[in-house]
Amino acid sequence: MRVALVQFEPVFGEPDRNFARMAELAAQQRADVYIYPELALSGYQFIAQEEAYALSEPADGPRMDAMAHLASTLDACLIFGFAERDGTDLYNAAAAVFPDGQRLVYRKTHLFYKETLFFKPGNTGFFVFEYRRLHIGMAICFDWFFPESYRTLALLGADLVAHPSNLVLPYCQRADFAAAVQNRIYIATVNRTGAEHREEERLEFTGGSVLVSPKGEYLLQGSRTEEAILVADIDPAQARDKQLNPYNNVLGDRRPAQYRLG
Repeated sequence: MRVALVQFEPVFGEPDRNFARMAELAAQQRADVYIYPELALSGYQFIAQEEAYALSEPADGPRMDAMAHLASTLDACLIFGFAERDGTDLYNAAAAVFPDGQRLVYRKTHLFYKETLFFKPGNTGFFVFEYRRLHIGMAICFDWFFPESYRTLALLGADLVAHPSNLVLPYCQRADFAAAVQNRIYIATVNRTGAEHREEERLEFTGGSVLVSPKGEYLLQGSRTEEAILVADIDPAQARDKQLNPYNNVLGDRRPAQYRLG
């Protein structure tokens, strides 16, 4: 199974331009699954609710249809962040779009910083889906900060966590090592590059997209500043083997009854 990390610099407020760049980069490498950053179509730094609403889209909107057409053209699953509109509610979401046009949407559980001004907390919960016999879960950016996120996806049977991100804190790419080893899963953190400077605040994004194996190997690692498509083959069997040694299983040895507070 070939996985592609598509690291690029979305331009705020220009979804058509961003879509074109996403398609251009994907055409450079063949993969079964392409993963893009958080809010890849819209850009990140909203400053007004009206602006966030204008740059959002329902899961069956025209740009989502364009992504589905791209998935069909590439014969691949595309996973990307977008601002989802559901009636009057907005969610920081990630979609998995399949070659046959079907799509699944995960809504970000843990909102970060000023996202809380524009988006509602996600209500989908974590889930896992199967694509070409690979079991995939989705998480978005700040979800990584809560170990329950990856552990829940591991318990649900994820082989790979697709993790679209717009990281500004410097920790996640290193922390993925521990989460991958502790849960025996692949983690694909796909971050954006560049910066956004709106009103009085400038946000610098850390790039450095990574694919980490269940054994903690960094199979892919992007630069801090350069756009790139990074590709590697992964073996789902490695993620399904939870046996650390003949006596210890990383999930089977859990003792939930002992994890009570108080």
